[in-house]
Amino acid sequence: MRFLAVFLLISSISMGQGIYHAKITDVSTKTGIPFASIGIKGKNIGTVANDKGDFELNILKCDEDDTLKVSAIGYKTKAFTISEARQGMSKVILLEPSVVKLDEVVVISKKVKRKVLGTSKYSTRNCSAFMGTDGNWKGEEAAIRANNEKGKYVFIEDFNFYIVQNKYEDSLVFRLMLYSVTSKNLPGETFLKKPIIFKTTVKSGIVHVDLKQYNITYNDDFFISLECLMDKMEQTKFCFAGSVKVPSYVKTSTFMNWYKVRGGGADLNVTVSYLK
Repeated sequence: MRFLAVFLLISSISMGQGIYHAKITDVSTKTGIPFASIGIKGKNIGTVANDKGDFELNILKCDEDDTLKVSAIGYKTKAFTISEARQGMSKVILLEPSVVKLDEVVVISKKVKRKVLGTSKYSTRNCSAFMGTDGNWKGEEAAIRANNEKGKYVFIEDFNFYIVQNKYEDSLVFRLMLYSVTSKNLPGETFLKKPIIFKTTVKSGIVHVDLKQYNITYNDDFFISLECLMDKMEQTKFCFAGSVKVPSYVKTSTFMNWYKVRGGGADLNVTVSYLK
């Protein structure tokens, strides 16, 4: 009886901690899906898996009927309740690939023009940073509108932003996200067919990401977003250029709602090409 009582106590403590461990894998290949997004719908609770698909999420403050969602670009989103998650605190989550048709890009060099969408000048005296809400940086995003003309079909060639200071020794990992614009003028669904994850060791200066290999095209206005994939990104150690007059949009956690922030936004931009 004493052994049973001790076992139940240990079990209760383990469940009370509410740490949900899991691995996200491809249903066919059984390989881990790097940097998949995990979060509680509508709550500031979320994270991003590591490069092997493993993650842990604190669900102690969640209700049993809260919805936990798992998503990755190129895969179908999966959702289940916290009650279902608690039944197996450590498990494997299988995602099914979504069928996507990649656009074929045909460019006629003599008729192509290029322009920069977003902010073309970097306000290096302004230091913008991820907020790290509740000690969590993973999955936070900062976005601005590209201001592309409606109906203008563009091919997105590259992405750029400016690091004001970076005191971290190791490479920093980010994800570029591009979103449609909703009726409420907020970021909507992504139109990316493949994830765009990149690393940088830049201490101060422009970070340039070549996007030609992704064949990204769009014919409306859209949002450019920089997502943090690091465990910690303290403002005293890392910040990027941001313009006071540029409207800023923020998402503090995966599957949290977007909201518009007073003040300046991140100096993000993309170079696009289009036919005359």
